[in-house]
Amino acid sequence: MNEFSRGKNGKDLGTSCLIRHMWRAHRSIVLQESGGVAIPPLHSAPPTLLPAPPPLDGDPGSVSSSPGKPAQLCPSATSSPDRLTDELHARLHPGDAPMEDAAVLSPSDAAGEASLVSPPETRPGPCTLGPAATLQQSRKVVRRLKSEVWHHFSLAPADSLKAVCRHCGCVISRGKKGDVGTSCLMRHLYRRHPEVVGDQKGLLGAGLASSPYATLASAESSSPRRTDLPPAVTRGGPALFPGHSKKTSKLWNHFSVCSADATKVVCLHCGRTISRGKKPTNLGTSCLLRHLQRFHGSVLKADVPKTVPPSPPSGRESLGTELLGASSFDDADEKLYDSHPVAKKITSLVAEMIALDLQPYSFVDNVGFNRLLEYLKPQYSLPSPSYFSRTAIPGMYDNVKQIVLSHLKEAESGVIHFTSGIWMSNQTREYLTLTAHWVTFQSSARPHCEDHHCSALLDVSQIDCDYSGNSIQKQLECWWEAWVTSTGLQVGITVTDNPSIGKTLNEGERSSVQCFSHTVNLIVTEAIKSQRMVQNLLSIARKVCERVQRSHKAKERLAELQRAYELPQHHLIQDVPSKWSTSLHMLERLVEQKRAVNELSIECNFRELISCDQWEVMQSVCHALKPFDAASREMSAHVSTLSQVIPMVHILTRKVEMLFEETMGIDTMLRSLKEAMVSRLSATLHDPRYVFATLLDPRYKASLFSEEEAEQYKQDLIRELEMLHSTSEAAPASHGCEPASPSTGCGGEDNLWSLMAKIKKQDPRGRARAPEAVVLAYLEEDVLEHGCDPLTYWNLKKAAWPGLAALAVRFLGCPPSTVPSERLFSTPTESGSFGQARLAMEHFEKLIFLKVNLPLIYFQY
Repeated sequence: MNEFSRGKNGKDLGTSCLIRHMWRAHRSIVLQESGGVAIPPLHSAPPTLLPAPPPLDGDPGSVSSSPGKPAQLCPSATSSPDRLTDELHARLHPGDAPMEDAAVLSPSDAAGEASLVSPPETRPGPCTLGPAATLQQSRKVVRRLKSEVWHHFSLAPADSLKAVCRHCGCVISRGKKGDVGTSCLMRHLYRRHPEVVGDQKGLLGAGLASSPYATLASAESSSPRRTDLPPAVTRGGPALFPGHSKKTSKLWNHFSVCSADATKVVCLHCGRTISRGKKPTNLGTSCLLRHLQRFHGSVLKADVPKTVPPSPPSGRESLGTELLGASSFDDADEKLYDSHPVAKKITSLVAEMIALDLQPYSFVDNVGFNRLLEYLKPQYSLPSPSYFSRTAIPGMYDNVKQIVLSHLKEAESGVIHFTSGIWMSNQTREYLTLTAHWVTFQSSARPHCEDHHCSALLDVSQIDCDYSGNSIQKQLECWWEAWVTSTGLQVGITVTDNPSIGKTLNEGERSSVQCFSHTVNLIVTEAIKSQRMVQNLLSIARKVCERVQRSHKAKERLAELQRAYELPQHHLIQDVPSKWSTSLHMLERLVEQKRAVNELSIECNFRELISCDQWEVMQSVCHALKPFDAASREMSAHVSTLSQVIPMVHILTRKVEMLFEETMGIDTMLRSLKEAMVSRLSATLHDPRYVFATLLDPRYKASLFSEEEAEQYKQDLIRELEMLHSTSEAAPASHGCEPASPSTGCGGEDNLWSLMAKIKKQDPRGRARAPEAVVLAYLEEDVLEHGCDPLTYWNLKKAAWPGLAALAVRFLGCPPSTVPSERLFSTPTESGSFGQARLAMEHFEKLIFLKVNLPLIYFQY
C-alpha cells in the first residue's frame, strides 16, 4: 500500500495527485468507473475555463453553453493555442485585434463542473466522441484546470514539457512527463514581468475562482486572510496573481529574503547570506535546513515542542477573528517561538516598560495591554509574570550592570565621585542610594557628545528607620568594594545632604562634603522663620490661593479680571510649606496678579485681604529670595562643578549687603540670612577641596582670593602636583613593568644604564615641565568667560600639561549638589504609583536601578 502526500499546508490539500496515481497505476478501474468509454484524444494546446460566449448566428463552430446540454467540440478544432485565442477574441469582440495565446472550452452542465481538458504535452487527435460520452467523461474522468498564464507563453517547438516566454524568450521547464503545471510560469511572470501582471484585468471567470483546482495565484488572491490586495485586483473579480508567494515552511521564521538578490536569503541569527540556487524558478529550502542544523542546532530543538502553540492563560481573549479586518499580518495563526528575534525584541521592550514605569509584574496579565499586543503583533505570545520576575528583569539587570562597570573604567584619572543620601518613598520606606559621577573625554557610549560629565546609579538598598552612621558606612564600603576598588579605581569625594552620613565618612578615611543646595535651603528656611511678619504674610497668601483654587466661580472671575486689566492668563500657585522655593513662586504670582487679586478679594468677600503694606513686604521678600533661588538652580545643574561654590558664596554675600538698601520691612530676615551664611558657608571658603577646584577652573583661577591667599594656595597646588607626579612615576610597576634588577651576566652594565636614567632626568625639556613651571604657566593665562566649559579646556590642555589636567579632573568632576541624582527619582510615577500598595513588589531595587540607568546608557545593553 503506497502513501501519497496531498500537500504541505493543511489548508491547501487537493486530490490531483490521487487522480494521477489512479490513472497511471490503476487505469482499468478508472475505465470501468467511466462506463467503459474510451478516453478521448488529448489536445496539444492548453485550454481555459473562461465563460463561453453566446453562439453567433450562422457560426457552425460555436460552442453550446446552455445548462443541461453537453458542450460539443468542433471536429476541426485547432490544436494551436494561437488559433484558439483568435477564435475566442473574434467571438467576444468582433473587429478587435486578437488576444494572445488562449483556448476556449465551455463549462459543463448545471452542476457547474469544468469540462474535460487535456495537457498540452500530449499529441493532437480528432474529436470523435459524441455529446453523451463527453458529458459523462466531464463528470468522472480526470478534471484538470489550466491557468490563464498561457496568454504569455507558448510551447517550446522541440520539447512540449517546456514553455517559452513571449516577453523575454526564456525557456522554462514545466516539470517531468506526466506531472507538469503552470506554477513555475506564474512565478516567472511575477518575478520577471510584474508590469504585465499589473495590466491583466478581468481574465478569471467565476468557474476558475470557485474551482477546487484553482491555481496558486487565484487561491492566494481570494484568500480571506489577505487584507492588502496586489495591484492586479479587478473591479468585479479576484486578481490574477498574488502580491507575494506564501511561505508555508517554518524555516522562514529564521531567514529573510535578500533585497539585492532574490535567490539568496539572510539568516536572522548570524547574518550570513545563503544561496538557495542559481535558477529563480527552482529554489528550495533544503540549504536553509542544513544551515540551521550546522550552526543553530539549539534553535531546531526549541522548535520541536512549539508545533502546537500553548493555550493562552485566562483573561487573554483571542482577538484573531475580531481584529482580522484591521490586522495587517498574513499568518496570524502561526505563533512566533520564544527565540525568534522579533519575539525577543518585544519581550525586551515589555521588560523595559516594567522597569521604566515601575509597573508590577502582574501588569502583563492586564486585559487591555494584551489586546493592544494582539492587535499590533498577533503572532507574539506574551510570557507570564514569573518569566519577567525570574528571568527577564534579573538578566537585564546583569547586562546593564556590566555596561555601567565598563563605563566606570573610562573615568579620567581613575577617580569616581559620589552622591549619597536617604530617599523616602510615599510608602514611608527609606532607601540608601549611591550615585557615581565621573569625567570622561572619550566615551564609547557617547563618542560624539560634548558633555564630559557622566553619572550612573550604582545601588539602592532599603534600610531600617533606626539606622546608625556605622551601618550606613558599612553599606557604602561594601558598594565601593564591589564597584570601584575591585576594578582598580579610586573613591573620590562623596556629596551628601545627610549630616550623619557626612560626619561618619569624615571621621573615617573617606572625604565628604555637604550638599550646597541643601545648605541654601537651611539658610533661607531659618531666615523666613526669624521674622513673624513674613510668616503671617505667607499664611495670608496661602489662604487666598487656596480659596481661589477651590472655587470655580472665583477662577472664572479671576480670568475675566485678567482679561479686563490685560494681565497674563496665569493661575495662582499653591505652595508647599516645606519647600521655600514654592512659597517664592506663590508670592511672585500674587504680585503679578495684584490688581485682579485685590478686586477679586472684595467681590468674593474673602476674609483675608492683603493690605498695601503687606504688598510692599511681599515684593521685598520676593526680591530678597530671588538670588538664592537662582543660586540653587545654578548649582543643581548637570554640568555644575565644585569650583562654583566659592564664587557663589561671594556673590550671595555681596547681594545680601545690597538688599538692606533695596528692600523695606524685612531687615530681621536679612540679618538672619547674613548670619546663617557665615555660620554654614564660611568654612567652605578655606576648604582645600573647594580652593583647588576654584584654582583649577580657568573661569576663576586666583581672581577671588587676596594676594596672600593666592600665593599660599599656589604653593599648595604645586605640592599637590608634585605628589601626583611621584605617584605616577611608580605607576608603571602596576602595569607589569617591573624595575630592572642587576643581572648576573651583565657585569657592570647596569650601572651604565642607571647613569642613562640620570641623564634623562636632567634633560632641559624635563626641567621646563616641572610642577612649578606648569602651575605658573597656567595661572598666567587669561581667565575664560563664565559660559565656557572647564572640562573642554582641560581636554585641550591635557597633551601640554598632563599632570595638571589629571589633577583638575579630580576636583572638577565632583558635583556640588545632590539634586541631579535626586532628580532621577523625582518622576511623575513617584507621586502616583509609588503610593499604591500594588507596588510592594520584589526586585524593587533592581527596577529602580534599571529605571535610572537605562536612559543613561541609551538602552544599549
